Amino acid sequence: MQIKEQNAIRKSWTPEKIKIGLVYPNTYRVAMTSLGVQLLYFLFNSWENFICERIFKPLNPNIAPYSLENQKSLSDFDVLAISCQFEHDYIQAIELLIKGGIEPDIRKRKEDDPIIICGGPSVTANPFPVLFLGDAFFLGDIEPIIDEFMIALQNENKKGRRDELASVRGIIAYGHHYDNKGKWIGESKQSVKLKNLSKGFYPIKQIIPEGVKGTKNEPIFGKSFYLETDRGCSERCMFCFVGHCRFPRASRDLDSLIKIIDKASEVNDFDKVVLYGSAIAQSDDLEDLIEHIVSKNYQVSCSSIRTDYLTEGLLKALKKGKQRTLALAPETGDERLRLALNKRMTDESIFEALKLSWEAGFRQLKLYMIYGFPCEPLETKDLTEDFISQIRKNHFPTGKINISMNQFITKAQTPLQFSPMIPVKDSKLLQKWYRSQLYQIKNVQVSLYGPEWAIIQRILSLRGSEYFPVVKKVSELGNTIGNWKKVLKQSDSNLDQEAVWKYKTEDSLPWDNILKVPQKNALIAAYKRYNQEIDCNE
Repeated sequence: MQIKEQNAIRKSWTPEKIKIGLVYPNTYRVAMTSLGVQLLYFLFNSWENFICERIFKPLNPNIAPYSLENQKSLSDFDVLAISCQFEHDYIQAIELLIKGGIEPDIRKRKEDDPIIICGGPSVTANPFPVLFLGDAFFLGDIEPIIDEFMIALQNENKKGRRDELASVRGIIAYGHHYDNKGKWIGESKQSVKLKNLSKGFYPIKQIIPEGVKGTKNEPIFGKSFYLETDRGCSERCMFCFVGHCRFPRASRDLDSLIKIIDKASEVNDFDKVVLYGSAIAQSDDLEDLIEHIVSKNYQVSCSSIRTDYLTEGLLKALKKGKQRTLALAPETGDERLRLALNKRMTDESIFEALKLSWEAGFRQLKLYMIYGFPCEPLETKDLTEDFISQIRKNHFPTGKINISMNQFITKAQTPLQFSPMIPVKDSKLLQKWYRSQLYQIKNVQVSLYGPEWAIIQRILSLRGSEYFPVVKKVSELGNTIGNWKKVLKQSDSNLDQEAVWKYKTEDSLPWDNILKVPQKNALIAAYKRYNQEIDCNE
């Protein structure tokens, strides 16, 4: 695949250089929408004696994966750094290794194969379902330990690199922290967090593809520059691992953000600035930042914003930046349940934000909703239908309302990690009800996530190393629901069983050795508090 790109780096492929293949297990379109790819690519290439090239999933499934810069195969690299943003990336990562001729199980890999290092949000939460995929796993933010990390990779052989990596903060390594049975044998490790984003590395130059508009290779946000305003979240909603794995929130100050934009405009050609962050609106300076971006004649794209941070000024600034759709995440129309989930937004505050949005000129609304929370009251679905009806009737009378409605998915390192999910049949009945009821509301569209895939995501989020053979087998057969059912059956399980089993609060969890004891106790206390608030007798 040859695509014209701004700022791509092509270094001479010489023997003395250490070669890193940066693997993002998805297509070019998705991968080049990832800020993580940009950051790692330029960070690794900032070292003179390293070559970093990108490896993505080819559009043609019959083609073996290769690097974009010099069309090198996976086995040509010394290191394969795999970035896993989501749990389903595990499957695609293994598929890429198999197609590239690399054994995905470290216990069977050849000594001359590349050393494999996995990282990313899903790995930070729970790497254990794919524990034998990597020689090492990196937990957290890489910027604080980048020097230690790169120095460790300069060791002359694979074993030496793994040994050096094992001593780096935030890294767990095979043979040092866990053995070939998955048993923990090393010291506990904590994820690494960058405390001050303003002092961290940031890729001013970014790879921006040219001539791909309207094609399968066009990034989701088009010709854009990606600007990370903050990382993590301080809200700590009960179901969200970002607020627990990446707490407290870290942010960049306004001066730093403005300097990045000003410098970026000199070395990149782009039309839009995409603001990245889990809690963008928590910044007091967001309105000023958008005004500055707009003053430089750029459009703005901003992700979901909490309603309690929406102001008239911010909404007007977003409109100036040509943002067409306002995205909110009320999660449920049941106010009591919402507050129990620590989503501290009343119906009235949501309605007031929608009123301001309407007055600011927004006519496209996206709502992120979740159903099937643990011990969810029977009246929740009726309250949610009434909630959407009120929005349409009283606060957003015309225009499009798109609702993305997903089943609650249990996530590691959250208070609800001890909760079950609802089985496939029950989930489909709820989906059928929501679809029939919400479609009756004028100009409301609903997209629903398949319950089978939601349960599969739960497996990849919660299970331990004993499930690696299951994950590997599905990857070999192909990532389909049918193959998951087949492989689970061979392991005396099925999707409904995987939905309803749960950990007890007194159980040892796979990730206990990468989680501080006080934090686990806090999660248990929050879980019990949730059960009390919604009268749950699980």
